[in-house]
Amino acid sequence: MGKNGIDVAAALCAAAFIVVLAIAAYWDPSIRVLHVFEAFPYLLAAILCLRHASSGYALGVVSGCFWLWTAGCRTTFVRNGFEQFGEFLRTGTVHRADILIAAPAALATAGLVIFSAVGYARIPNKSSRDLGRLALAVVTVPLFFLLIFAVFAPRYLALFPFLSKR
Repeated sequence: MGKNGIDVAAALCAAAFIVVLAIAAYWDPSIRVLHVFEAFPYLLAAILCLRHASSGYALGVVSGCFWLWTAGCRTTFVRNGFEQFGEFLRTGTVHRADILIAAPAALATAGLVIFSAVGYARIPNKSSRDLGRLALAVVTVPLFFLLIFAVFAPRYLALFPFLSKR
């Protein structure tokens, strides 16, 4: 896969994740506004990766990793999604489509992380500033998500017990 193919793959993974966010928001009106805002970093990462911008690769890696960590480590959403997928393969029926969508969401975000990292590795003009861009993404992406959780779906803040007062 050529350089442009990697960037297109990263953008397609981001787009696939945005589609999953839209489907989830369609099914659950309580998260519609949250998912509109949650889609922004993924859309921006897709655009910037297609432009071969190192900040786009950093945004893709950090946004994808944050979602995978939150949905895969702070909850059982990803595991349950793959369990639903396995059940679908065994029986041909889906009992919880709202949980099943975690499987394609996880695959899309993992793809975004991988293709963003490979895309960055392939750019010829790396700079020491890129480390600063990555550090900025590592700080701002989680803060952005925590902010939109606080504003639009405060119940999700319970996933981060380190935020609560002791």
